[in-house]
Amino acid sequence: MISLVLCGFANVFMQPLQLPGSTANGWPDLLILRRPAFALTVLGVFLLEFALFVPLTYVSSYSQAMGLSSSVSSAVLPVLNVGSVLGRCLPGYFADKYGRYNIAILAVVLTIVAVFDIWLPFGHTAPGLMIFALLFGLCSGSNISLTPVCIGQLCPAAPYGRYYSTCFSIVSIGCLTGVPLAGLILDANKGGYRGLILFVGSCYTGGLITFIWARLMATKWKVKSKY
Repeated sequence: MISLVLCGFANVFMQPLQLPGSTANGWPDLLILRRPAFALTVLGVFLLEFALFVPLTYVSSYSQAMGLSSSVSSAVLPVLNVGSVLGRCLPGYFADKYGRYNIAILAVVLTIVAVFDIWLPFGHTAPGLMIFALLFGLCSGSNISLTPVCIGQLCPAAPYGRYYSTCFSIVSIGCLTGVPLAGLILDANKGGYRGLILFVGSCYTGGLITFIWARLMATKWKVKSKY
């Protein structure tokens, strides 16, 4: 209901951006995937979104499966969301200062650390799970907030809507299929969460590789550039 009301206001009051001489539209165009840096960015975002909703969906049931108290199980998702709020607000400042792709890549690295170095070995403890939830929320929130500006780095303002819609028309498939696939992994492991955690970490690792590759191609392999 909150989303319905807020999106309703947005649709009533927003005005389209009119750029002189622009005939670009916002419909997806798969032909722009011929640009390697954009195609790699789309693949990277797909992998991040493929895994993003898995911890959000399963972290409470994971807590219960580890035998943690009901208070921990009920608190872990709000803690993750608190981290996500900070992760969507703070990185923009640093992205403007140090480069959008650079900060996005750093956020993905920290997400991988949260999954492999905290959740996997220490998630069965209440402190470990809470630290994971806070760090994962912070870093995954950054993934979400920085993705649109990374896409904006690859195109002028006029065709941005076409680039954005092309990216997320593809990424939406990952959003829809990631959680069911994680459920199948959980069933295949007879309720064990190790495979699910490895799936999340592997997706983020793949996203890291493709984001680094996309950044290098977009900057003509200038490692130290602000991008």
